[in-house]
Amino acid sequence: MRKQRTFNPANWHFAWTEDGWYEWDRKAAHSAALRARNVEAKRMKAAGRLVTKSTIPGQLITRGGIGSGHPEISMHVSMYVSVYMIEVG
Repeated sequence: MRKQRTFNPANWHFAWTEDGWYEWDRKAAHSAALRARNVEAKRMKAAGRLVTKSTIPGQLITRGGIGSGHPEISMHVSMYVSVYMIEVG
């Protein structure tokens, strides 16, 4: 069975500010997401699993919006992906 994990840069270095807007260090976030994906891939390889790494550029994601108490914002990010095989049974 294949298992896939994505590493979204918006999950790093993103914070809502008190005035209702946000701060995000795009460059640091992409570096952190890529580094996290590579650490995960290295850990899986060390466990003997076959790992494939890939990048999906230009993904449009949103944060905030209805019910969140924050304005909806959209941003483009590169998603970093690690796919590996796991044994079932």
